[in-house]
Amino acid sequence: MDKEKKRGSVDLESFKRLQETRDSLKRVESFPYRENLRSIMDTEVYTCSPLCTLRDVIRDMADRNISSVIVIDHIRQPVGILTERDIMKRVIADQGVDLDATPISKVMTSDPITLHPDNTIYRALSVLTDSKVKHLPLVEDGKIVGIVTMRQLLKLRYPEPLTLIEGIQDADDVASLKSIKDKLPAMAEERLESGRSAYDIVVMISLINRDIHRRALELAAVGLGVPPVPYCLYLTGSHGRLENLLTPDQDHGMIIADSEQNYQYDQYFIDLGVRLSDYLAQIGYVYCPGFLMSSNPLWRKSLSEWKQQIHYWFEAQVRELGRYVTVLFDASPITGEVDLFKELKGYAFEVLAKHHEVFRVLHEEEGAHRVPLGFLGRFLTVKEGSHKGQLDVKKSGLIFVVETIRILSLKHNVRETGTLKRIAKLVDGGFIHPNDGEYFESAYQVLLHYALRSQVSKARRGEKLDTYIDPRILSPRDKESLRHAFKAVYTLQDMVASELGELVI
Repeated sequence: MDKEKKRGSVDLESFKRLQETRDSLKRVESFPYRENLRSIMDTEVYTCSPLCTLRDVIRDMADRNISSVIVIDHIRQPVGILTERDIMKRVIADQGVDLDATPISKVMTSDPITLHPDNTIYRALSVLTDSKVKHLPLVEDGKIVGIVTMRQLLKLRYPEPLTLIEGIQDADDVASLKSIKDKLPAMAEERLESGRSAYDIVVMISLINRDIHRRALELAAVGLGVPPVPYCLYLTGSHGRLENLLTPDQDHGMIIADSEQNYQYDQYFIDLGVRLSDYLAQIGYVYCPGFLMSSNPLWRKSLSEWKQQIHYWFEAQVRELGRYVTVLFDASPITGEVDLFKELKGYAFEVLAKHHEVFRVLHEEEGAHRVPLGFLGRFLTVKEGSHKGQLDVKKSGLIFVVETIRILSLKHNVRETGTLKRIAKLVDGGFIHPNDGEYFESAYQVLLHYALRSQVSKARRGEKLDTYIDPRILSPRDKESLRHAFKAVYTLQDMVASELGELVI
């Protein structure tokens, strides 16, 4: 469909009610942990050559009133860093240093820790806390583009997770990580009651879960020696989208660098993948029912093997193609050689561009789902069993938003993984009307609130955590909010069905 012909599809009354509900649920502005560093980084980075003398550098630092200098090579790639602490320890304390004759390369800290500007603020806090440094250069395409400091981050409001971050990094066994994960329901309840949005809370939960996964991988690697070749661990599903509720299972895989001796390295990564899955299960992330774990060789391959596998999935139109596509395009790297992941993700998009029939496969699977609203807006609930009279907010609404937005995003080559970021990119690209985007975003926020609230309430009562709710005990306002959210989901499903009907396969 021509982008110029896009028109809003929303029911304006329903749209207005959903906006009001979404805004009323969020009463407190949260710390922007999910935001990327690009939004706050200082782009005016003081840099110098490794040959610059200490006197010149120290004088410039004093004149500029700054606490660090990034040492770069001829292509602006960071090769070192000098901070005020380095000057105190290595220059002032050593009275024999000739400031005019000593190049900065002699006293700098080589190979500084860096991050990409698209990493989150939470990730920067985690890295700075773990490494015990206070300055973090940001590198993009091999070049220095910005810097953030611990002082800068702590000026932001609500630095609550620092205790948890430190606890994860100090954990020396699986039991310690489990005790941290066990605190998440109480943390979610406190933040929900204080007026934080459910979305902010699930992002926080997801980021903490990522740190736990990283630490679990480090523990799993103990005794295995140095990795024989580079590799990347990625998470997918709600982990990859940063949309964890309180009961995510395991969804992870490995990409291993190609080598002429790949077969010699198999045992290392077999042991690492099995240990990781077992440790995560002990921490509280149940084994994936579909075995989507790096302990399964289907999800642990070299880069070239991954490419062959993806090509086969698409060309052969395997029965599980819909599921595999969701795994591929909801994935995010969390540690290791990220370039391996980027190359594989780029390849997956290239293959997808040649197989438009996949969108029909995805839509047929998603289209089988029905919003639980009947005649005159009556809720359609479970007819029998332990959940009789209830409905599952996640499986009967929230997941529909995730799936349909994913379909639209892949069709229009939107490469974000999070649902709300995908919606924003679809609006920015002119693929959906801004009112539609806000309508669907509001529905997502409202459904997420009720799903999280259900889990938090059951955690407080010591019950099994799930996202079932009983409409009969909801307030009239809650019922009305849910009806409008489900109505928005129905509109979104109808929009996707209409757009896919225009595809010529």
